[in-house]
Amino acid sequence: MKTLANPLTRRGLGRNGCERFWTVFAAWILILATGVGLCLADAAPDLVFVQIPAQSEPSLRPEGVIYLPSDRYVDGMRIVRLSADSKGEAMPLTPEFASACDPAVSFDGNHILFAGKKSEEDYWQIWRMNRDGGGKKRIISRDGDCLSPLYVGCLFHLNDEGPSDQLAYISSEAGGANEYGVGPCYSLYAAVQDGSFSTRITFNLSSDFDPDVLPNGRIVFTSWRRSAMENWPLGCFGLMAVSNDGTDMLPYYGNLSAPPFKGMARVAPQAGRMYFVESEQSNWLGGGDLAYVTLRRPLKTHAVLSSEEAGLFANPCPLPDGGLIASYRRIDKQGGCYELYRIDPDSGDRREIVYAEEGLHCVDAQVLAPHPRVKGRSSVVDLEKETGVFFCLDVYNSDLPEVKNLARGTVKSLRVIEGLPVMRNLPRVLLGSPPFEFAGAGANHYTATPFAAKRIVGLAPVEEDGSFHIEVPAQIPIAFQLLDERGMALAEQRSWTWVVPKEKRGCIGCHEDRELSPPNRLVNAVVQNARRLTLPPSRRRMVDFVHEVKPILEAKCSGMGCHSPGQAQPELDFERLVEHPDEGALFPAAYESLLSPIPGRPKERYVKPGGAKDSPLIWQILGERTGDSDYSGVISVMPPSAPLTGVEKMLLIEWIDLGAMYNIRDIANAVDLRDGASGEK
Repeated sequence: MKTLANPLTRRGLGRNGCERFWTVFAAWILILATGVGLCLADAAPDLVFVQIPAQSEPSLRPEGVIYLPSDRYVDGMRIVRLSADSKGEAMPLTPEFASACDPAVSFDGNHILFAGKKSEEDYWQIWRMNRDGGGKKRIISRDGDCLSPLYVGCLFHLNDEGPSDQLAYISSEAGGANEYGVGPCYSLYAAVQDGSFSTRITFNLSSDFDPDVLPNGRIVFTSWRRSAMENWPLGCFGLMAVSNDGTDMLPYYGNLSAPPFKGMARVAPQAGRMYFVESEQSNWLGGGDLAYVTLRRPLKTHAVLSSEEAGLFANPCPLPDGGLIASYRRIDKQGGCYELYRIDPDSGDRREIVYAEEGLHCVDAQVLAPHPRVKGRSSVVDLEKETGVFFCLDVYNSDLPEVKNLARGTVKSLRVIEGLPVMRNLPRVLLGSPPFEFAGAGANHYTATPFAAKRIVGLAPVEEDGSFHIEVPAQIPIAFQLLDERGMALAEQRSWTWVVPKEKRGCIGCHEDRELSPPNRLVNAVVQNARRLTLPPSRRRMVDFVHEVKPILEAKCSGMGCHSPGQAQPELDFERLVEHPDEGALFPAAYESLLSPIPGRPKERYVKPGGAKDSPLIWQILGERTGDSDYSGVISVMPPSAPLTGVEKMLLIEWIDLGAMYNIRDIANAVDLRDGASGEK
């Protein structure tokens, strides 16, 4: 390989002139002639990047099944270095590894963190090497894959002798599957740079990945937000930010906004931007359009920098001079691979090609040079504590239509729910196959709905001014439901949140404009002690069909002869199991009849999982419409001869509001056994 030293490639010349034409033409002739890489003079500073064999690309996914972050990690990846003294050829830095990826350069430019595994059977672990590839040392070794290492700011507690330099990474060591139902769930961890004191700092039920660090020391990362949304039933990828001790986890950009797939965020302090990739479709290596937000106003400054129908961008790499490199792949080219290009940061145009090599994707470029150290963070976190505190100033302060349109005084209480991770050692049913077509992706052996298994942490009052103040268990995924006077959910938080031990986190409202200042008043809830919702896991209530709902329906509805087989709709047949040839008998007909379309009325269902107030089953037991759904039946109090008790009505309401789960006891038992064995919450 030779370096093209043609002075016409210098940055100052026009992109549309004949000089650029002949330069690019000569570059492509070199690629076709040699079959190896090329590097243009002055195209970039020293770089490290990842090469992935093109033959590792998986086959296309069926419609409705998305690529997971873990799909990117295949065997045969290698980290290479491209520098002025390499004569235009990429020098392998990790030849002794079966696979290596995710390079991260230290602030002084002398070391590289990376994820690697020596053999194909190993877990991915975190390693460190010198900039020339020597001095390799394993830093993080856990029972799970550890990926995406990152140098972050130092951390200081009041009782520490001094600040400790930190690193962050993602790992599957917690052992759960994604909320989506397949593949491991990755969480964000932080540790001292020598690998000691590794601590989990995110507790999402789906994966958190692609971390980078902001100048203020906070970590920005891509977070797969929960499923069961109307627009994106498989969930939405948003950009979140968190301190390196796990506190103050908040949206950074795109938490619930289109397009649904966002990732590969890279901070560019010189340009005052954060670049990332977004797409309407999931892709194996996460490609899409290049976009950015400004660091000063990330929630209000979104712009698409480069969008091409014929190709995909990936892995933006900000340069010290304010420029930009990114990987680009033409999707209309047979066997085309990702190649490194310099991108005009003003127009988004692809300019000079930086490097390409036949048969290898070139992705995840990082500048191999010193860069400014980010700020450190002080911390009040005490891992010996077991709880943290949330407070909200005004739940009615929201940009969600279902909340901001509520009349004041409508919200009476708050239901706090815990999301239970699905353990990978539990039996699974393949997604997208019967009987789950009526329920949507995410259904599994324990439910016919795409909702995660939940249990109730507790209830707390919402004051007249809309405020609440609660103490909850730390280090578990929780969400809030706003309840009316009947205990039915008016609105539900669409993503999981949490506190870390001893954290006190406040918010202005429920999904409010993050640029708002708090109202200048002392709200009612914060002058009172926090309502303690700190029951141990064994005492947190679960409501599912098998254990709570079925006994009520058998005694009051089917057993009275009204809704027994062959009688009134819905038929509540608890004996007949619906047969599906591929999976066998899974759910009783009674369960499926409540969640499936009503025979002859395809737009109507008795139960709307996640929405009791919009479910005709609840209308019938209350004798009135409480929400808005397609339903042509007559509303009357059911059962007429033996109305349900208040407790029975509440159980049905809670069952639907929590996702109309079939049987979650096995999930809860597996989670509690794991947590008891590991000491995790």
